[in-house]
Amino acid sequence: MTVAAKQIKVQLMIVSNNKPKYKKYIYKIIYREIFMKRLIFIFIYLLLISNPLHATTQQLLQLIDYVGVDYPGAIKDGEIINEGEYAEMIDFSAGISQQLNDLPELEDQQIKIDLIAKSKILIQWVNNKEAPKKVNKLTAQMHHTIITAYKIKVVPIKQPNLQQAKALYAQQCSSCHGDEGYGDGPAAIGMEPPPINFHEIERYEQRTLYGLHSTITQGVNDTAMKAYTELSDEERWSLAFYVGSLAVPLNTINTEELNLSESELFDIKNLTVTTPDQAKDLYGENGAQIIAYLRHHPELLYNNDSKLAFAKLKLQDVLTAYKNNNKKQAYEYSVEAYLEGFELVEQNINAFDKPLRLEIENLMTGLRNKIRASDSIESLEKEVLLINEKLDYAENLLGSTSLSGEAAFASAFFILLREGLEALLIVAALAAFLVRTKRQDGLRYIHFGWISALALGLLTWWASLSLVSISGASREITEGVAAIVATLVLLYVGFWMHDKTSAAKWKKFIDDSMHKALTSGTLWTLTGLSFIAVYREAFETILFYQALWAQTGEAGQSMAFSGFLSAVGVLAILGWLIMRYSVRLPLRQFFAVTGGLMFILAIIFAGKGIAALQEAGVVMTSPVDFVRIDLLGIYPNLQGLSVQLGLIILAIYLWNKKSTDS
Repeated sequence: MTVAAKQIKVQLMIVSNNKPKYKKYIYKIIYREIFMKRLIFIFIYLLLISNPLHATTQQLLQLIDYVGVDYPGAIKDGEIINEGEYAEMIDFSAGISQQLNDLPELEDQQIKIDLIAKSKILIQWVNNKEAPKKVNKLTAQMHHTIITAYKIKVVPIKQPNLQQAKALYAQQCSSCHGDEGYGDGPAAIGMEPPPINFHEIERYEQRTLYGLHSTITQGVNDTAMKAYTELSDEERWSLAFYVGSLAVPLNTINTEELNLSESELFDIKNLTVTTPDQAKDLYGENGAQIIAYLRHHPELLYNNDSKLAFAKLKLQDVLTAYKNNNKKQAYEYSVEAYLEGFELVEQNINAFDKPLRLEIENLMTGLRNKIRASDSIESLEKEVLLINEKLDYAENLLGSTSLSGEAAFASAFFILLREGLEALLIVAALAAFLVRTKRQDGLRYIHFGWISALALGLLTWWASLSLVSISGASREITEGVAAIVATLVLLYVGFWMHDKTSAAKWKKFIDDSMHKALTSGTLWTLTGLSFIAVYREAFETILFYQALWAQTGEAGQSMAFSGFLSAVGVLAILGWLIMRYSVRLPLRQFFAVTGGLMFILAIIFAGKGIAALQEAGVVMTSPVDFVRIDLLGIYPNLQGLSVQLGLIILAIYLWNKKSTDS
């Protein structure tokens, strides 16, 4: 038993010694407190471990990138041309091997074993003064494997701003690298090693945007290049795009022959980790031209069309992996196509054509089920073809239409109203409970819970933009786990309140000894419930508003903000009405109504939690012929409906049992 639980026991045993008839109820409270504390602890623990940040991995990638880019400056035709550079290559290649050994374990250990083997080959090749092209190819392979295996964030979430980057460059970089980036700034005189010349074509061809971003973020040891941690992640990415485009001016690119929409490079994840030299090897001169053009125009990758284009690319990856008999990889690609592509713009599609949004969602669920069921490749190809047709239609819809002011207002209003209503009902009901039982002093626990949830929601959103990459699957898993935990807590609170309606002798106990009945443990349980209820909605609401903002012009954004404020006003009025009229109910009826509300919300949260885990690919989906009511968490699939039906049966049994015992 924890220290906190022991303290609860001591406090409550004092009451039981004075009033022995309450002894069995005291023990119920003790073990409920322990159970709830553990639930909240598990939830917080899951939040903390869901997206670990491996700083050592980022440093390792920087070392690998450094060797791949700078090795040609040390060796030419098997001879050392720069002793200092060559000494660094020997040192860095040894460091790469050591850091690979220190990396976290993987589910597929063979990947790490192969990486370590390649690091030993790298050491041997550097010592043998092998050709730079050969070394660069090996480091590129290692770089790609680490990013894929450890799911490293390699893309800017926000669109890089090259105008902002130009101003930042003048303030932060020009003194060393020169006004035009030739490495000839006034501070460069006598600097060893000298600053990089960003117009040097050989170096440009070997550098990735992610490598440039890592260098700006972490700096380079034993040089004048410091870490620019005072800049935001968005600013560092903008600088990476800016300096990464200087070697190939826009007016030298033949834009007439570019075929962006059909290129795999027209994907931010591929663009940031592919060097111009690799693009040339893979796609010919056109690939190198596309790389150069997109470095000048990153905005082309930050619109709704690109999200749907990403979904279609991943669907093609599904078929490729499935044909290669890699069903696990095919399934992961199908989840990624939904969460990282379609889901990010589904609210915008919903504003124009809700049936289309539902149809695409159902088709993508069906595709995942076909992969699980090991259907034929012909069946998957037909499904992917149909999904692509619907995505094309959605792409044309979004491309030819922008949200009107009225649609932006309605979308902003209903997003917040839908996401916030459940959380409001819980928080308002808990606050009314404390007021009704004359424990207004406990309201601070409720307020601490929901305010902390809002703050953490904003912090999580900021972290997803600046620190770590929170994938769509991680978002859905977090939401699903939060919903399931909230379901358990709601059931507990609901049954606790029902218990007070069926035991008349507790009424006097509540009236006379509420201060003792509501221990600090109970109050912290209410804090946990208000926190979970609000947090699971906060982060998702921010993401929806982000997508909505991108789909509207300046006038539409003004209307969207008005919709947000209107929804806040409606929620505030609803909260006031609940507080005002629920506290007027007689105590017995108050507990009955509030307990029933908690139970209904538990059923809703259970359905939504299962749905979120299904979207993340953690729980399979078995469609059934049933109605779909998003607001009530009712979805036409066997898993969610079974859980909800099981909870209803359990509630009926416990309700009847309690009534019989009374």
